[in-house]
Amino acid sequence: MLTFAKELRAKELLWLFIALVLSVAALSSVSFLADRLQRSFEIDGRTLLASDLLIAADQPISAQLIEEANAKKLGIAQTVVFPSMVSHGGESKLSSLKAVSNAYPLRGTLQISRQDTLSKDKDLSVIEVTGMPPKNTVWVDPAVLISLKAKIGDRLIIGDRQFQIDAVIIRELDRGAAFMNFAPRVMIALDDLASTGLIGFGSRVTYRLLLSGSDAQIKSYQTWATGFIEQQKLRGIRIESLENAQPVMRKTLERAERFLSIVALMTALICALAIALAARRYVLKQADISAVWKCFGASQGMILRRQLYLLAAIGLVASFSGAAIGWFAQESLMQLLGGLIRGNLPAPSIWPMVWSIIFALLLLLGFAGPPMLTLSQISPLRLVRREFGRVPFAAQSMAAFGLLSCLALIFWATRDWKLLIWVTVCFGLGAIAFAALAYLGLWSLGRFAQSSHLANIGFALRFAISAQSRRAAFAMIQVSSLALAIMALLLIFLLRQDLLQSWQANVPVDAPNRFLINIQNDQRQTVRQMLDTGGVGQVQLYPMVRGRLTQINGREVMPDQYQSDNAKRLVDREFNLSYTSIFPTDNQLVSGRWFGEDSRPQISLETGIAKTLGLSLGDQMSFDIAGQTITAPITSLRKLDWGSMQVNFFVIFPPEALKSFPQSWITSYHQAKNLESLDIQLAQRYPNLTIVDIDNSLRQIQEVLNRLASALGLLLAFTLCAAILVLFAVLGSTQDDRFRDAALLKAMGTSKQTLSQLVFMELAAIGLISGLLGGLAASASTWALGRYLLEIEFYSFASAIALGMLIGLLMSLIAGAQLQRKIQSASTMDCLRAA
Repeated sequence: MLTFAKELRAKELLWLFIALVLSVAALSSVSFLADRLQRSFEIDGRTLLASDLLIAADQPISAQLIEEANAKKLGIAQTVVFPSMVSHGGESKLSSLKAVSNAYPLRGTLQISRQDTLSKDKDLSVIEVTGMPPKNTVWVDPAVLISLKAKIGDRLIIGDRQFQIDAVIIRELDRGAAFMNFAPRVMIALDDLASTGLIGFGSRVTYRLLLSGSDAQIKSYQTWATGFIEQQKLRGIRIESLENAQPVMRKTLERAERFLSIVALMTALICALAIALAARRYVLKQADISAVWKCFGASQGMILRRQLYLLAAIGLVASFSGAAIGWFAQESLMQLLGGLIRGNLPAPSIWPMVWSIIFALLLLLGFAGPPMLTLSQISPLRLVRREFGRVPFAAQSMAAFGLLSCLALIFWATRDWKLLIWVTVCFGLGAIAFAALAYLGLWSLGRFAQSSHLANIGFALRFAISAQSRRAAFAMIQVSSLALAIMALLLIFLLRQDLLQSWQANVPVDAPNRFLINIQNDQRQTVRQMLDTGGVGQVQLYPMVRGRLTQINGREVMPDQYQSDNAKRLVDREFNLSYTSIFPTDNQLVSGRWFGEDSRPQISLETGIAKTLGLSLGDQMSFDIAGQTITAPITSLRKLDWGSMQVNFFVIFPPEALKSFPQSWITSYHQAKNLESLDIQLAQRYPNLTIVDIDNSLRQIQEVLNRLASALGLLLAFTLCAAILVLFAVLGSTQDDRFRDAALLKAMGTSKQTLSQLVFMELAAIGLISGLLGGLAASASTWALGRYLLEIEFYSFASAIALGMLIGLLMSLIAGAQLQRKIQSASTMDCLRAA
């Protein structure tokens, strides 16, 4: 028993234990969060819809759908959502206006407060309510009060009306996570909507029909509604049930989970390497002891059982410890993700904990089991011959089984086999590339150190280079694992900081920062004059005609004909079409011929949408515009410069083709900070206008990206700890060789200062090479992403490489500090005994 307890205190098993804790903590933190999100959709599906079934459309809900719901005696509520300007005093704000009927919500409740949220009193009196706001009043998000410098009881101007602020919205269950929801919510009664005069031609409105009833009633209605929509070939309409509630929010959170899972996977794979190295070191130290046990009659099974008990004890304690850390980590992830997660999530199920235990045991089985099995089969002749013999087939099979099992469990944690393959392949290729470069560099240094050119560089440096060359295999492991961790850390940092700054640097100083949307024909001249006299100058207005793609080359187009989600959305939505005879200055003609003054119906199409929908020159596109169909061939393809912040259109016709259709107008312009009152003047003169503040939108997007990057940074802390642990394990694996070198050097009269320099230079070389490779890889990845995906230039190569080398140097010195002290303080005999 005492021997067993002593073995548990072995330093190598401590490394193994910590590696296991880190891997379980990283994966379980993401698993706990994913489990809670999934349970929230399952448990709160009805409240996420505010109903049992929801029908959303970009046109008013068909009367037949409402009549059938009444016939089946379902509960009915309606909402209308669209962006709108609201103003108070000298301030204005783009909001997401929501008009609700009296029965809203059908499931769950709204939480509001009639206390001023700007007060220092944190204990708000929360009221749970159903139904619409009282007539002539409005409920708003707290952000509206802050932006407009308003308080409860003040009056807001919305369209042609004024509304009194009655309460602030604390929780709105069916809010979702669409981009428009970056704008704060303003809620009014559906009965008050018409009097605002806001909805007109060109308004982007989402109409929702909310339904409730028994499961049988809902299922019957859903079957009928699905058939009705298919029969009538209705477009721009979707049915959301409990199974697919909040598709946009689901997709957003799935993407966030995917990013987090990538980092968790990297941590688990690096930890697996640390476990294998620690187990190998432990076996080397225990080999003689096992051989002695064999001399005294211990059987192979006895030694094997002893090692399995040891691993089981470590695995159970490590899995529970890792799961506990994972629990606290996922709470931190929730805080960091902030606005991406709305409402209170339910507690997780027991399954992430169960799978954490299974994962820990399989990780041990696959990466620590084979060395332990080899230990049980050591011959007593080991005491004489100093060899292990061949690796048994059982150990090889155990390693393969453990590896495959771990991959299966990692797939369960991420729930994405493509992600699993991508990360595993990229991790493997990256590790191989880093190892190959490290080996090449060390081999070159070794050859160079032996040449006469380095005769005067000093004994310490020459010996350090020679030592690394002799231990090239271990140096490769150190460099590749540390370089991968540094690459991941720098990649997140560069994407979060430098890439955004590079993008902002590419945007001209006078680039438009305002979009003015929904300008009506009779408002064009006045809007131009207001912008000119207000200090903006002359602006160009662009016509915008709403049309839905119905046919391609005479064949009807439906969303389910396409595989990609982007193509399905494009086909299902209405396009913003435009017309002009002048080629847009910020566009580039890729192929075909610009129609110019040719009045025949024809189309100039953006290259990206052409690729998404599989279109090329000569293809015929048919659009339904206000009940009329217009068909035209594609005669040119254009590449758009989205970075110019100018108004751009996917589809452009000649003027004669679209002039007769209903249309609104749009423009973009640069507004100086001292002209912010112009927003108020425009909103008050024409309440139907939508003014989009690009700077504010970018700040909101940056806030979301920062939250996601912070969450990734938390998981990267696990990754960095795993990389440092690998350094500890590798240094431990080469400890015997290092002590032999130290003993030899001390016997030859080498000073402690020289020994310290040797260790320092060796560790510094590992850190600097790792940082160099990690910095180069992160810079190259960021450059490729910016150049080929975002079409911007990235220039921070030198700073990224320097930062990577600094991180690598610090991590290496931290990992080797203890070894350096041991070698310095030990005598020659101590070094020989330790070796």
